[in-house]
Amino acid sequence: MSVNLLNAAQFVYHRRPSSFTDFLWTAWLLVPSGIRLKAYQALWRFSVKHGERTSSAMVRRLVPFNIYAKQGCFDTASEALATQYVLENTTIPVPRMLDVIALPSGKGNFLLMTGVNGTEYGPTGVTLDKMAGNQREVFTKTLREWFDQLRCLRPPDDRTISGFMGTGVSSHRIRWPDTVGPFASQDELHTQPFCQPWEPYDDALRAALEKRANTQYKICFTHGDITPHNILVDENLRPCALVDWECAGWMPEYWE
Repeated sequence: MSVNLLNAAQFVYHRRPSSFTDFLWTAWLLVPSGIRLKAYQALWRFSVKHGERTSSAMVRRLVPFNIYAKQGCFDTASEALATQYVLENTTIPVPRMLDVIALPSGKGNFLLMTGVNGTEYGPTGVTLDKMAGNQREVFTKTLREWFDQLRCLRPPDDRTISGFMGTGVSSHRIRWPDTVGPFASQDELHTQPFCQPWEPYDDALRAALEKRANTQYKICFTHGDITPHNILVDENLRPCALVDWECAGWMPEYWE
C-alpha cells in the first residue's frame, strides 16, 4: 500500500470576484504561499487557545472568522478538489474551498475552507428510529436526493476504480492513511484481500459473492465516509451540509 500525494498547486480557487470580500480574497491568494501559511498557522494557534474543539484534532475553526482549517492529513489537496467538484456540479451544500498549501514537512497540506450551516448529526444522539415520522422522511429523502446527484456524475473512465484524481483509493474501511489501487476493473478490486470475507461463510454470503462476481456495477462518484459526524443538520434534524470529502473517489455503486 502507498500514499499518493497530490500537489497543492493543483488546487485553483474558483470564484469570480462578485463582492469586495471576494476581491480581497483573490488578491490575498497572490501573496506568497509561505506567508499565507504562517498567517493561517498563527490563527490556528490562537484558535487552539481561545476557540472551541471540533470532533477532529486535525480540524479547527479559525476564530473569529467562520473559516475552518485542516492540516496533518495526507489527502487534503484531493479533498479540496473533490469538494470543489461537488460544489460546482451538484446542489449539495458543501464548504467552499479557499486555499491549499503544502506543509514544509512534506506531510500533507494545509487546507482552508468556509464554514457551513448546521451541526454534526452524530452528537445529537437521535437515531433514525427515534425521529418523528416527518423528520425521518425529510432526513432520508434529502440524503437520497444527494446520493442520486452524486451517482449522476460521469466517471473519467467507466471501468477504473480510483481516488477522485485517478490516484489510489483512500478508505477508513481498508487502511488509513495508506491508499490502495487504483484498479483497472472491478474484477481486480474484488481479488484484493480486503474484498474477501473470512471463512467459513454461510449460504447467504456465498450467494452474495456469486452475485458480485456476475454483476458489472456502475462506477459512481462516492463520498466514501458517510458517518453521522460528516452529515450536518439544522435544529429540526434536516440535513443541511455534507462535509469531509477526503475519501471521495470513483467506486462501484454498492460502495456507499
